[in-house]
Amino acid sequence: MTADTKPMHAGEAVAEALRAEGVERVYSVPGSHIHPLYDGLSRVPSVRFITCKQEPNTSLMADAYGRLTGKPGVCIVTAGPGGLNSMAGVAQAYGAASPMVHIGGAVPLKADMEAFHGVDNPAFVHDMFRHITKWSARVERLEDIPAVMARAFQVARSGRPGPVHVELPRVSDYSEYILQPEPARLAPYRPLPLAVAEPDADSVQRIAAALVRSRAPVLAAGKGIIRTRALEELRQLAERIQAPVIFAQDAIGVIAEDHPLFAGHFAQQRAHPLCAHVLQHTDLVLAVGLRAGTAEMRELRERAPERHLLLAGFDDARNERYDAEGELVADPKRFLTALLECLQTHARAPDAARDRHMASVKTGLRAKLRDLNDAHAAERPIYPGVLMEAINTVLDDSAILASDVGNCQMWARTYRRIATPESFMQSGVWNAMSYALPSAIVAKMEFPERAVVALAGDGATLMTIGDLPTAVEYGANILLVVLNDGAFGQTYMQQTNIYGHTYGTSFRSPDFAALAAACGAEGIRVVDPADIEPALRQGLDATRNRPVLVEVMVARHPYPKL
Repeated sequence: MTADTKPMHAGEAVAEALRAEGVERVYSVPGSHIHPLYDGLSRVPSVRFITCKQEPNTSLMADAYGRLTGKPGVCIVTAGPGGLNSMAGVAQAYGAASPMVHIGGAVPLKADMEAFHGVDNPAFVHDMFRHITKWSARVERLEDIPAVMARAFQVARSGRPGPVHVELPRVSDYSEYILQPEPARLAPYRPLPLAVAEPDADSVQRIAAALVRSRAPVLAAGKGIIRTRALEELRQLAERIQAPVIFAQDAIGVIAEDHPLFAGHFAQQRAHPLCAHVLQHTDLVLAVGLRAGTAEMRELRERAPERHLLLAGFDDARNERYDAEGELVADPKRFLTALLECLQTHARAPDAARDRHMASVKTGLRAKLRDLNDAHAAERPIYPGVLMEAINTVLDDSAILASDVGNCQMWARTYRRIATPESFMQSGVWNAMSYALPSAIVAKMEFPERAVVALAGDGATLMTIGDLPTAVEYGANILLVVLNDGAFGQTYMQQTNIYGHTYGTSFRSPDFAALAAACGAEGIRVVDPADIEPALRQGLDATRNRPVLVEVMVARHPYPKL
């Protein structure tokens, strides 16, 4: 404790932590248990407060902020229902390795059973968050707030980034105070340094030697490459050793589609054809930015040559899952930088025949997709591929597209032209519906000069459209493209394939274009495929002034088989 700090209430102490950590935005829905945090933040002009309308979107927006900026996204929700309503975005951030500080109000430390916003166990929300965060803390003393908040930001950003949960109990059910009514003189807030997994020099040397000896190496990239901003280092390594780059489906964008060494994503189902080809012809796979013990690594092990898979894992530290020879844990950017240093005198000549084959496969896939579209070009309802190709036509390579979960995601993953990780943003392994709209809102706030598109089915849109007025309110002028087929399309298709009929997966959609207008956005409905491209261009032009929703009446079709 020092004499030069003024006494603070809990809300002021949290606000001071956010100011000291350089937090720029907070996403929140108000509630009585967090009034003191609002009061404290009202006197911190450097933090812009975004008042959301749906509690799940607070954490989804914080997740998107973490992915897009590399800095922890911060959301604040009230006790009980606020915390539980926002869990999906927290779990999603954990799977996506997205830094987040999730702050919640809480029932009193010694709350009675059936307390306001509580159940029998006062700490049950804290206990639930322990399983979907890197760290969950329930603060019990006002004087602990600076240290807890400093650790929260450190943990969220260190090693493999991810979410943390901090909850602050109210003094009593209806008290205006958190933790205690009297202010306290607290220690000055001091941010903690980042903890980084440094690559082991001997391991880097051994991997470099293995790459030099290999006949046809392949690089397998995970989302750690994106989270640590190591795309340039990956490209340089691929070109130096002439290794095709394959990647997990949640790492699409680690290398541009038009790069000669782009070889597509691997997945249990619907892997890119080039991925299978290069794995059949390799003698060594180096995986970077993936984690041992994940479904992605199991898939890669099944496809990679036996005993010739090396891994620079994306974790906080080595653990029991890293039990194979040739496995280490390291920050992807620092590992690739060290590896490039070891290989600075090595340069492999391009394989002209392989490069011609890979280029021809990519060209052939695009031609096949065009042929499929041509066969359905005049159909009503609209063939989804026609919409996807129109999106490619109207967007340049700087555009950001956030795809929701479901059929729209599968169609976009097949058709979307990829230049950067923002070309096709998706939920990731958690795969929670309602991802697109909140992510696009955040993207437009952070990159107002870029075109930003949210792509969603009608079901996902209905789960999240409560924050379309938020986009209008804060000038996040996005283009929301809604695929309307009157169903939860992916489950509709799955039921049809499994049982030959459907049940409970179709519904009556509203007039989304009219709904957009009621929210203060512009709404456009498209029923004729000839009108798709003009409608998209009209919508993008109108986003100079307001958000726009383009509703496209689409048919249900099986995904193209590549």
